[in-house]
Amino acid sequence: MIIGLTRDERFSPNSVEKDRAMMEAVMARLHGILVAERDVACLPSSQSVCLSMGRLPETLARLKHLEDSGTLVLNSAYGVERCSRCQLDALMREKHLPVPPVSGSDGYWLKSDGAAQGRDDVVFCADDEALRAAQAAMAKRGISRWVVQAHVKGDLVKFYGVEGTGFFRTFYPGDDGQTKFGDEQRNGRPHHYFYEHRNLQASAELLSRLVDVPIYGGDAVVTAGGDFFIIDFNDWPSFSRCREEAAAAIVQLIRYRI
Repeated sequence: MIIGLTRDERFSPNSVEKDRAMMEAVMARLHGILVAERDVACLPSSQSVCLSMGRLPETLARLKHLEDSGTLVLNSAYGVERCSRCQLDALMREKHLPVPPVSGSDGYWLKSDGAAQGRDDVVFCADDEALRAAQAAMAKRGISRWVVQAHVKGDLVKFYGVEGTGFFRTFYPGDDGQTKFGDEQRNGRPHHYFYEHRNLQASAELLSRLVDVPIYGGDAVVTAGGDFFIIDFNDWPSFSRCREEAAAAIVQLIRYRI
């Protein structure tokens, strides 16, 4: 049996239909069964494959039990837990992957540790004073863990990949206008600066292997000089710009893993 676990709506801000459409595209190719994340407790204890967009703690606990019992879970619940921003930031700095510095002269981004559920979870701060105020505001909301990254001027590039299949696509949100909260506009219209596409792919693929999240997406900023910095990395994006291609690659990945 193949199960496709859709994502709870709180983790799909302004993208509920896109996320669901992605899972539906994969399951249509596999003739599997869709299950909502809120029904995770109803998952059968014996199945061959579980494809999961889930992020709730109870979902990850259930999926880890299935993984430990031999079910192929993609993405791994253990990997999804490692996608917290604090863990990712520390890992990227340890492995010398291209991550923005913690300070700079063009402002900061304050990012809560968990996956973004609303506009206030990722905040641009123009200076040190604004950063301290934003940190205080997060603390009032009960958030005690966050990441601070310096703002990097350049082209914002979204990337989508399925590790080990050769599938890797990049897009400029400034060209097509797709956005969740409008933060992409901070970098302005893209200049399409030259950069080594294969190097970005290699960095993203390495990160996906380190955290064990083979179905991934993220954001990078490319500077005028051709350097790039990965500013976001997440498990199982909507792939809305390349859904059918991505669905085919995910099926290929499943066949490899089986």
